[in-house]
Parts: sequence; C-alpha cells; structure tokens
Amino acid sequence: MRIRSMNKEDSMKRARAFAAPLAATTILAGLLLTLTPVPAHASFPGKTGRIAFDDFNTGQIYAVNPDGTALVQLTHESDGVVALWPDWSPNGSHLLFVRLNQNGIGRIWTMRSDGSAQHQLTSDAPGYRDFQPNYTPDGRGIVFARCQPGDGVCAIWIMRSDGTGKKALTPFKEGVREAVDFFPSVSPDGRWIAYTAFGQNGVSSQVRVMRQNGTNNHAISPPALQAAAPDWSPNTGRLAFNSNSQRLNSNVYTMRPDGSGIGQLTFTRYPNNNAGPVYAPGGGRVAFSSDRRYPDLCCVDLFVMNANGSNQHLVQTGLQGILDVVWGSAPLLPTNTPSMRTTSPTGNTLAPGAAMNSRCKRLPKALARAVC
Repeated sequence: MRIRSMNKEDSMKRARAFAAPLAATTILAGLLLTLTPVPAHASFPGKTGRIAFDDFNTGQIYAVNPDGTALVQLTHESDGVVALWPDWSPNGSHLLFVRLNQNGIGRIWTMRSDGSAQHQLTSDAPGYRDFQPNYTPDGRGIVFARCQPGDGVCAIWIMRSDGTGKKALTPFKEGVREAVDFFPSVSPDGRWIAYTAFGQNGVSSQVRVMRQNGTNNHAISPPALQAAAPDWSPNTGRLAFNSNSQRLNSNVYTMRPDGSGIGQLTFTRYPNNNAGPVYAPGGGRVAFSSDRRYPDLCCVDLFVMNANGSNQHLVQTGLQGILDVVWGSAPLLPTNTPSMRTTSPTGNTLAPGAAMNSRCKRLPKALARAVC
C-alpha cells in the first residue's frame, strides 16, 4: 500500500491527535479534523497470544502474532463504516469492537477471534453513541464510554455482556464544556476501573480510578503529565499510560494504582510519539503504537518492548495506521499461515489524510476538541 505524505499542517494535526490518544481509539460528529485513537484496556492474566488492532487507512480490524506473522483481517466493513476499538475477551475466544457509521453513531458488536459470528450488542437510546468497550475479568460485564446527544459529553457506563442492564458509573457533567470520560480499563481482579477524564477540574486530561460500582472516584496522575489511556498490568500492580494527551511528543509511562512510582519507558524525541500501551497477558511485555519512524508524522506502526522498557522493536505487519492495540490470549496461529489482508469490499484504500479526517468528523464535538 502506498502511503501519501501529508502537508505540514495536516501532519501536525495528526500528530497532535495521536499524542492525544483517542482512539483511538478509539476510535463521529461534525468536525473536519484529524484523530488517532488508541486503546485503554486491561490485560488479563493468561497465556500470551495474538495482538488485535484497527488500521486507520482501511477502517478495519486485524489480528497478528506478536512477531508479525499470520496477519488476518477480521472485519470487512463497506465504505462509510469504520470498525475500531477491539477488546479481547478474557479467554481470547471473542473480540468486542465498535461499528461506526457515517452519522457518527457507534454501536458495540462482538465477534469470534477469527472474525466470524458478528452480532450487535447495543442498539437502544437513539442519539447516544457507545464507544471503547472493555470486558470485565469474568467476561460477564462490559464497561464502555457512552456519549450523549447534542453536546457530546461522555461518561463511563457498564452493562452485561449480552448488552442488557446498562448503568452509569460516572455522571454526564451537564454544563461542563468538553467534559469527557473515556478509555475505561477494568483491573484484572475486577475491583477497580481506571479511565481518562478530559477537560475536568481545570485539567486537560488525567487518569482517574474508581471502584467497579463507581464509588471512591479519585485522580491518580499528576496534571502536568496530561496522562491518558491507562492499561492495567495482569497482576494489577501497575498501570501503563501515555503522557502529553494534548500536545506532541507523548511517551509511555507506568505507575502504581495510587499514582506513585511513576517511571518513563519510552524516550522518543519531539515531535514523534508513542501511545496506547497495553500489557501482554503474561505481563512481561508491552505493545504500543508509535510514529517514531516518520519525520513527517504520516504513519503509525506496532511496537513491542519488555515491561521495563528494554528491547523496543518494530513488529512488521505491512500496515501503517495501527491504533487501538490490544493483546489477548487467543492461540497463536502457525507462523507459516499465509497473511490474509484485503481492503474494504469495494476495494477502496484511503490515503492517511482522508481516513483520519473521516474518523474525526464523527467524534462528539467535545471529544474532538479535546483530542483533535
């Protein structure tokens, strides 16, 4: 796939969005801006298996072995629809994801680890948008971000794994401009939820932690770090996250769940970025997205490193728009499995600028202001 370079202004927008990791992942509403979402998921203990992610050039979700072999495209969305924000089930048998239409309506779906048996979990509440789903460790619940109609303010919700029993864990902050709760991540012991609060209490972004019922909600990261996209280690002892959610040169850090013991793992120089760190189920490695190889900030690769930051290396996938990385326990495929990758059913391949532009247009306005 040929990657088209963007002009300086577009590149700076794209990099600023990448540093502000929303998936995005994350992976929506009315703004002609650029966005690079990235994930925030717990890594549950288990056997280290396959890595899933979405690609902003094709708008599809893929899975790959950690060494870059056996790449398989799991979704085949038509033009105008984007698949993003995958999350592995605790046993690696299924993936949650969000299917996003041209009107910015996001609904949570599920599929098997091979991409089959896709079906929708959320369909109610007209005008509301459901993003960034994250399994609870017993597989019986899903924590997600719900954005309300109009102003696009987002809060953290929880529901059963069949899509029923929806309940708010954080309130919609009425009258607070650009108040967005996003990137929920449930601890592997099921007791705590970490998430990112954008635009609250005078802080651009901050990692907060609460009990699974929404009580004891408190900030744990220093405001100056502009921390975002937390991911629990499999033993619940540390959280990985990235800095600089609102400016260039984000890097990967870890900290204890009380906010102490902050350590920096990546040191990429300005203006390049590393974001969206996720632990392997075994806990010994961390995967993340990085644009470090591109002086023009055009593209994003998959990288893996040891949990202490050593041995950082590129994972060759053949894709250059890798976001919303999640590492699960789905069994590795044989390394000689032929890589299977196609574009959308119509055969279209989007240039980076057009694809990023399309994603950010669909974000709730408050969220787009915070991260684009």
